[in-house]
Amino acid sequence: MKETVVIIGGTSGIGLACAQSLAEEGYRIILSGRSLGTIESALAGIRGEAEGFPLDFTSHDSVDAFFARIGPFDHLALVGSGEVAWGAFRDLRLDALKTAFDHKFYGYFLCAQAGLDQLRKDGSITFTIGGACRSAIPNTAGVAAVNGAIQAMAFTLAKELAPIRVNVLSPGLVDTPMYDWMDPEEKQEFFRQMGSHVPVGRVGRPAEIAEALLFLVRNAFTTGAVLDVDGGNRLH
Repeated sequence: MKETVVIIGGTSGIGLACAQSLAEEGYRIILSGRSLGTIESALAGIRGEAEGFPLDFTSHDSVDAFFARIGPFDHLALVGSGEVAWGAFRDLRLDALKTAFDHKFYGYFLCAQAGLDQLRKDGSITFTIGGACRSAIPNTAGVAAVNGAIQAMAFTLAKELAPIRVNVLSPGLVDTPMYDWMDPEEKQEFFRQMGSHVPVGRVGRPAEIAEALLFLVRNAFTTGAVLDVDGGNRLH
């Protein structure tokens, strides 16, 4: 019987790449998205067994309804993001930081908590964070705070929820639609400049992050781990 992976935020970028990769490896995918349109578009690009349902992970009622609808599953991957609190600490607005926590930290918290009753007792939960909390990067204190809180929570849950495995996936800068607000030449130059500071000499690809998630789902001896997939960018 196929194992089922629930991917929160699986309709674009890294989340979609994860859904595509795991489906091709024979997993059954259930993904969430903000609208039926984005879900249908994502499902059209997945080769394998997959379905999706709308979810607002900032809403307790929406989260409860989502997990009640999908039934039992084997693995939970939290990949969605939401609003991000960028900027210099001196200028960081409290409302922006609260919104960032509401969207990502509390969204992940609600989904992980609501999914426990349906999650296989020796399944896995993977939280996706960002490199800001793995390296001291000026002007990212707000981002680091949100992701650092998720990382700290995950470490505790790896012991509290055992034998459920709880891990953290930490991508570096990845070429995703998040940067499509730039014109193509501007985006290419941005990635070129940023990639020149990374030991591997470039930014990441969504499929490379998906490979890391596949490892965390498959490897039954890995828990309480942070898997950095950042091209070595955290090294100084």
